[in-house]
Amino acid sequence: MMLVLSGILVVPFLVSSTICPGADIIDMRVKLIAGTFVSSGIATIVQTTFGLRLPVLHGPSFAFIPTLIAFANLPENKCNADVNTVVPEEEYIDKLLTIQGSLFVAVLVMPFIACTGLVGVFSKFVGPVTTCPLMIMLCMGSVPTAAEKMSLHWISIVQFCILASFAIFLENVLVPIPYFSIARRKFKFARVRVFGSFPYLIGVGCAWLICGILTWTNLEPERGEARVDKNETLIVLAHSPWFQVPIPLRFGFPRFSIGLFFGFVASTFACIVESVGDYGILAKVAMQRHPPQSSVNRAMMAEGFGSLLSAVMGVGTAVTTYAEAIALVPVTKVACRATMQLAGTLLIILGLFTKVAALLASIPDAVVGGVLAMGMAMIAGVALSNLQNVDLRLSRNLTIMGTAILVGSVVPKHFQDNPINSGNATVDSIFNMLFGIQMLIGGLVAFILDNTVPGATKEQRGIKTGDSMAADDFSIDDDGYSFSSPVNKFILRFPSLCKLPFIPPKRKIESVEDLRNGSFSSKVSGSSINKPFSISAPSLINTISAKL
Repeated sequence: MMLVLSGILVVPFLVSSTICPGADIIDMRVKLIAGTFVSSGIATIVQTTFGLRLPVLHGPSFAFIPTLIAFANLPENKCNADVNTVVPEEEYIDKLLTIQGSLFVAVLVMPFIACTGLVGVFSKFVGPVTTCPLMIMLCMGSVPTAAEKMSLHWISIVQFCILASFAIFLENVLVPIPYFSIARRKFKFARVRVFGSFPYLIGVGCAWLICGILTWTNLEPERGEARVDKNETLIVLAHSPWFQVPIPLRFGFPRFSIGLFFGFVASTFACIVESVGDYGILAKVAMQRHPPQSSVNRAMMAEGFGSLLSAVMGVGTAVTTYAEAIALVPVTKVACRATMQLAGTLLIILGLFTKVAALLASIPDAVVGGVLAMGMAMIAGVALSNLQNVDLRLSRNLTIMGTAILVGSVVPKHFQDNPINSGNATVDSIFNMLFGIQMLIGGLVAFILDNTVPGATKEQRGIKTGDSMAADDFSIDDDGYSFSSPVNKFILRFPSLCKLPFIPPKRKIESVEDLRNGSFSSKVSGSSINKPFSISAPSLINTISAKL
């Protein structure tokens, strides 16, 4: 559950800075963090229960950060206020409502392509040659924001180094944890990968503790960026209620910006590409067959629902599948959907206790800068790992990716320095927004070139044409995608439902029920989605990095 801490910290901090609330920034962060907890928890429960039905953990998506940055860089949205400036509430709430409305309409793409079955069609044309430049551009687009946050104080460098050491040097270090054995009536020690399992939680805690020491010893000057006892922080922490239910549309009725909408649509497609790849990886590490098309469509519907909820909560980004949680499945040897359902429930509970959000909102901005930098570094690493299935001996593939990265870097820079001025404010806003998003430009160039330039087969482009586990090579008792018998019987009572893209075909449902009734013998392979399993280290390396 603590794996979403990076997104829960970074996204509300960036969104609150984007809308420029001045002296009200801490109070706004509290509301956004609480909404992020609740929307992520609900999305996780819906996904694991009705969507993909595998142990999926949802949290705020970093794919929407470049669009938010481009929105904040527009001349009319420039922020000149600091924490001591009083900004009229209607001014910054208007920006937040614009983000809400534009995001809500943009993420409707997810349930739309799920209901129409276009997810499978779309994924056939998107391979690593497209996703690698897209994710690299996502990281490069966030570099100025990360640099700005990290320049506030040297504690951000400490935070980054702590997280990097946990991820690189201490990931596999086993820490002895004492516990009391009831059976043997004595204390024993269990060796746990603490640093590899909870890097962000421990890392932020260490940096926060250092900030506290600097504050208590007065080594940090008054109003310093690393102090934890600023007046505005303490006031919000003291006056925040212990319990408050974050409700949708709490800030008012959303507004709409056509330029921001198109930017969010680009981010939505990037999020879809990432999530579809994550579904396949999760199926492998959980020893499940490749997700059926109906399950993928249903998963995208669930993710779309979570993203719509996130939009009306004012979070500022959609939700996405966290690859870090997938990496922990083979480590913990537990692939149980009930575990993630419990994690989702705990996220909701934390969102209801406003004091928790207020406490997290008091974390210094410089610490969050270190978290953002490490998050972008991890995304860049995953982007490069996509290339393991690509034939890099072909100059075609190398040229396409190099061209996409170069164009994605140069074009936004040009339009930031020379914005379009056609005389029509709406047209100017749309094109300045779109041409200012590196992820959109680089990803679009890579997509067009990869699907139009000849000279490579699908295998050489890294696009898989099949799966090693046959669709029918599974035990019905261990199948994580199948609905329970009461649900299947209800669907069979209305055969027309089976024609929907997100419902399994009638013959598949009937086969499942026949297997459950013992009419056919099922093959025993894989491991149950509701019980522990083991996996080898080479398998982990091959599957975690093999994103589609």
